[in-house]
Amino acid sequence: MTWIKYNNEQRIELLKNKYVQNCTAKHIIFTKECKDKSIKLLKQNYSTKEIFKKLWFPDYITNSSIPAKSLNRWKKTLKENWITELKKWRTKKEKIDFNNMTKDEELEYLRAKVAYLEELEKMFKNWFP
Repeated sequence: MTWIKYNNEQRIELLKNKYVQNCTAKHIIFTKECKDKSIKLLKQNYSTKEIFKKLWFPDYITNSSIPAKSLNRWKKTLKENWITELKKWRTKKEKIDFNNMTKDEELEYLRAKVAYLEELEKMFKNWFP
């Protein structure tokens, strides 16, 4: 249960921020763009307060526990989403018939697979340094 109550002026100020989707007296809903940018900045070793200052949030937000709690929650859901995508990819067991493919189609397929695996490798390096 949150004890934070935002008054009307604070809510209006928060709604002017392009990274806020909606705001009530008790809750702030951040945009997807805000979540993506903040996670990228976190990977660049910015502190949670610095990240929210860079995203133009006022001091009563940056000095509260909201940045740390939000970023921890967003990181957790990001990891869970990637893990479920990995599981789906593994369980599909695609049966590719290379005999009916042209050389160009085969090469395109293999390049796409390598790019996907490289992207997964980058994600795992960030999760488990």
